[in-house]
Amino acid sequence: MSNKLGVIIVGAGPVGAITGLRLAQMDIPVTIFEALEQTPTAHRAATTHSSTLDLLDEIGITGEILSQGLKARFFQYRYRKTNEIFAEFDFSLLKDETNHPYAVQLEQHKTVSIALSEASKLSNFKLYRGFSVKKLVNSYDKVKVLAESATGEEKSLSASYVIGCDGGRSTVRKLQGIDFPGFTWQERFLILASYFDYEQADRYRYRNYLADPDLWCSVFKIPGPSGSGMWRNLFPIHETNKEFDVNSDKHVYDMVASCFPYAESIKIIDRNIYNVHQRVASTFRKGKVLLAGDAAHINNPLGGMGMNSGIHDGLNIAEKIGKLWRGEIKDEESLLDLYDRQRRPLAQKYVQAQSIQNKEMLQTSDESKANEKFEMMRRTAEDPKRHKNFLLNASLINMLRESFSIE
Repeated sequence: MSNKLGVIIVGAGPVGAITGLRLAQMDIPVTIFEALEQTPTAHRAATTHSSTLDLLDEIGITGEILSQGLKARFFQYRYRKTNEIFAEFDFSLLKDETNHPYAVQLEQHKTVSIALSEASKLSNFKLYRGFSVKKLVNSYDKVKVLAESATGEEKSLSASYVIGCDGGRSTVRKLQGIDFPGFTWQERFLILASYFDYEQADRYRYRNYLADPDLWCSVFKIPGPSGSGMWRNLFPIHETNKEFDVNSDKHVYDMVASCFPYAESIKIIDRNIYNVHQRVASTFRKGKVLLAGDAAHINNPLGGMGMNSGIHDGLNIAEKIGKLWRGEIKDEESLLDLYDRQRRPLAQKYVQAQSIQNKEMLQTSDESKANEKFEMMRRTAEDPKRHKNFLLNASLINMLRESFSIE
């Protein structure tokens, strides 16, 4: 590689932070531009799957994620109206497939903190917070980036490559004119946080889904601010609801009562409403500019696939840039095109398809069709072979293996 200018990453979320760490570990100069002054602590992604933990073993941060997180060996599906468990899945069936036969529940801002803490120890890693990218010139031999702070300070840097890890509204993607086809779900999602102990109240696992033709919901345990435990509820909010109504205490507590009638003593300490999209960029690569994570593909959060597949994207890019940097491979065009071939079709095949299936399984409005899906899920859980294959897909192990097999 003749032109060694380093790499610019736009966005210091989990994908950008982990990608930057890996590149810096390979002695590649990395600069991250992040528009926000602080890492957001809003309740978003919190599940790290076994496939991702295996990859993070290689960069040395899995141990700290395990130290701060909660191991989730099981996850459940229940009927909302009766609270009966109709399917339970056990990640220990993957003990011969992964070093980590479980998922880990840890808020994404803590994962970001772990990665940035490690990266900050490396002299070739720089993070500029409060800088938004305004211009990006993608030429044949380099990429020039102009970033600006809220006070008007400008930074103009050139890089061998730019990686857009700047989320669903990616500036990098827009500046490159890359389409982002897909759709937005009619429902919005309401996330609530509380310290009510669902595990103690009714034997809930750390990850639980409640299915019903009329109203589905889910509940997950995370470490929380103190690390001692907090629970998140997720509910669909239909388009007919007004913002004021869904944010009101009455509506919020009515939703909780509908799914968890025994949670009378619950006290909601945080709430958040957001739109949900299913989109995949028309290409993950344009010249020396690459997209990863939500900048490349975005999906509903059921199944915890977005952050995990995004981290897979970033580490895939990092390994390819490392090979070019060290001169192990000379054909830059073919290698970067391979990134698109390995990641984009599989984002549609696994991440999009599985997350859509997860949502439709929980929400089917036709009662007879809903019962058929619930019965199919029950049979899957009861059959060891189908059970294991379901987990290989749910944990993105199959996706990762198929990605590596593409040449």
